[in-house]
Amino acid sequence: MTDNNYFQKYIELKKKFGFLYKEIDLGKALAHDIAKITFNQNSANQAIEIFHNIFYKIDFNQLKKSMASNKIVCIYSVDRLDYKYQLEQTFKYIDSSEIWILSDFSWKKSFNILRILKAFFYTLEISCSYQLNFKQIIFLASRLVYYKNLCDQLYQTFDKFDNEGKVFVAFNSAFTVENLLTQFFRGQDVRTISLSHCIFTSYKSFVPLDIINLENIVSEKLLVWGESSRNYLINHFGASKDSIEVAGNPKYSLKVINVKQSFKKGVVLLGRKIYEESNFDIVNILKKLLHTLPNICLELKLHLSLDSAIYKKLCEGTNISVIEGKESLNELFEKKGYDFAIVNNSTAYYEAMYYDMVCFRYEPSENEKFEGLDDYFHDTSSLLDRISMFQSTSSENLNFHVERVLTEAIGMGINRYKELLES
Repeated sequence: MTDNNYFQKYIELKKKFGFLYKEIDLGKALAHDIAKITFNQNSANQAIEIFHNIFYKIDFNQLKKSMASNKIVCIYSVDRLDYKYQLEQTFKYIDSSEIWILSDFSWKKSFNILRILKAFFYTLEISCSYQLNFKQIIFLASRLVYYKNLCDQLYQTFDKFDNEGKVFVAFNSAFTVENLLTQFFRGQDVRTISLSHCIFTSYKSFVPLDIINLENIVSEKLLVWGESSRNYLINHFGASKDSIEVAGNPKYSLKVINVKQSFKKGVVLLGRKIYEESNFDIVNILKKLLHTLPNICLELKLHLSLDSAIYKKLCEGTNISVIEGKESLNELFEKKGYDFAIVNNSTAYYEAMYYDMVCFRYEPSENEKFEGLDDYFHDTSSLLDRISMFQSTSSENLNFHVERVLTEAIGMGINRYKELLES
């Protein structure tokens, strides 16, 4: 089955679960859970998740207290340093605001045998048409139970709560509990806003699971980084012009661009697990590159989904090393003295350019259509040609084009969050 078939299966399953429970579309809340199954990305800890879904629910009293004390409350779910840093920068100058990661909320015990049985038999009935295995049926049924329990908890906690003038911000309103919370507060006439953690663009060859971050947004407003994302959402995804605002990315303040052209120390930003085959191709190309340019030092920055042991073995006996630790990209770029980068299907392409590096893209595997420079390569020879070209390019011309790309794609120098969140 191709990834496009996975997406179609996801859409169909989402519709099957798309019934309202207390005015909340559970299909949308379940979207990411459904996609994990249809895209064959099941969790290794699924048994623990199922147990947790059935027996526990979030205590939203801390959220209620936070919203009572602040005008603006932001929630995020995934504990990543780059997400945390982005949010800290976003809310740095926002008055009366507070940021929460969901894992900081307390938990309450919850068990409803009738709800569990109903969810199981409902999911079992649906599964007949979609060839779900028993574990997948149990997982989806447990998530259905979990979201219904959370709905009950939300309505109980926020009963008679004064929502006037409040703003709820989801880091990603397309994602699981953030989606459910956004739907709930939007139904309570709270202004709802979703932030962006990526650039929105089209796909060349297949639709990945990441499409959920675009297809399943439920907030009243979406704040995107740059004009290119806004144009794509309006022109190719049918989004309303009034629902999308260019807010910039506060990680990328206005700066003078001065691209390095020495090409002595490179960082290789490998793609996530679905791009692993092309990651291997890139490493093999770089091994051959070192035969021609033996003095270049190369370091691999692995995506969190990759196994470092595999890449260490692949690079044995070469001038290529694997970066250890969990430092964010901006920390690496600031400290390690890289003068060029190579990327495989990642918006880290723009982050490298922001830190004054030419960033080469591996063309054969590129799926996400990012706007950029003439920096594609497909083998060792074409990579050598690109390096030679950028070494001889006028620095003034190169800096101009990089600055233009960064402004349009990631909103360099734009920061409208105070204006858009406090208005």
